Amino acid sequence: MQQKHKQHARGQGRRDRRPGAEDAFSYWRQLPPNAFDRRRRANLANGISKIGSIFPEWQAAIAGDAGAVVGIVLRLRPPFRISGRVDLAMSLLLNCAFENASAALVLSHALRRMHLARIKRTGLAESWLAHHHQLARSRGKTGIASGGRRKPRASHDPARVHSIREGEIQPVYDHSGDSDDAA
Repeated sequence: MQQKHKQHARGQGRRDRRPGAEDAFSYWRQLPPNAFDRRRRANLANGISKIGSIFPEWQAAIAGDAGAVVGIVLRLRPPFRISGRVDLAMSLLLNCAFENASAALVLSHALRRMHLARIKRTGLAESWLAHHHQLARSRGKTGIASGGRRKPRASHDPARVHSIREGEIQPVYDHSGDSDDAA
């Protein structure tokens, strides 16, 4: 009986839509990056503009903050079954993934963990990973992608490493054989 109720509720939602209208919140699980023209991107942006939230992180994500969206998606607990919350989070991520290499990478990663047909899931994930690489190369977001070298971190500075070795940090294990236990 409960199953029939769910099917009726799903069917009811579908009847309320305009005939031929696409569901922008399902784009993330159906379309590769090259399938997005101006109309589809505008449809997605229009759908997102109608969303509201009382939570600051979701407000930032709705406003287009890629870091907030990535945080939301990475906190989703697997297995990722398709639900309204997942559709919303992934649609927000999709909206950022067009221009943000990190969002495209997380979209690819999340797609691999979704409950979708394996061929579809793999194809979509690979297409967004390729889009990530394209964005990273064109924007020079990382030293590796742009062909340059990364700047060494301060912790890898040879002078600093040398000073640490000379006594800034005490060894955890004392080779003298004395016990650390003071009895």
